[in-house]
Amino acid sequence: MRYLRWIGIMALALIVAGCVKVDQTITLNKDGSGTLEMRYGMSEQTIAQLEAMQQMSQGMGEEGAAGAEDESPFEFDEEQVRKDFEADKPEGVELVALSSENVGGWKYINMTLKFDDLEALKRTEFFEDSNLSLVRDGDGNYVLTQTSGDDVVGDMGDMGDMGGDGEEMQAQMMQQMSAMFAGLRIVTSVVVPTKIIDTNATEVEGDKASWVFDIDEDPAVLSKLDNTKMRVVFAGEGLSLPEVHSRD
Repeated sequence: MRYLRWIGIMALALIVAGCVKVDQTITLNKDGSGTLEMRYGMSEQTIAQLEAMQQMSQGMGEEGAAGAEDESPFEFDEEQVRKDFEADKPEGVELVALSSENVGGWKYINMTLKFDDLEALKRTEFFEDSNLSLVRDGDGNYVLTQTSGDDVVGDMGDMGDMGGDGEEMQAQMMQQMSAMFAGLRIVTSVVVPTKIIDTNATEVEGDKASWVFDIDEDPAVLSKLDNTKMRVVFAGEGLSLPEVHSRD
């Protein structure tokens, strides 16, 4: 899965670069199977700047920032990517759609995976560093949670343990970085098979819960990316889903 690994790395690199849009949706079916739809976007201007920086770095005999191959994840051979995926795909996961497109000065990657169950989804490289769990509570409902294992903004969150000075320094750094990250918008959504009972999502529409991280609307979103434990509780009546436990 060399190329998909590159896309996964690039997804994190995009966040660091700012001017990025990420949209990810997990749809869970009543039998526990489902789909993962991902859409990553970066402005064409930013892509050109990154490519120029990569060429400069290579000209100096240095490895690329992400240690990835020379090709850009926004320029790819779909047939070759599918071959790479089939050669080393996790059991229970299928790549069903992959494309790129240009819209209004932005370039996007669109990808859809099908999975047999959430345990299979956790075996993909997109979730190997996250805690994804599904358990049944005492009321018979299902609780789906997800936390990130990656520290997107470095160790800045740890400065909260440094007392008053650390908290002030963290606030100053966040304020300074908000301009660099202008345009950053990450939306993570979950579509569940039954009625949503409870959730800490920022938006709820029917059976879809979404967590929206938009730095233009909330300058503190960088710290929230690391500290938010996404949680949705949905009705368990009529369901018998396999539980998936976190690594904690």
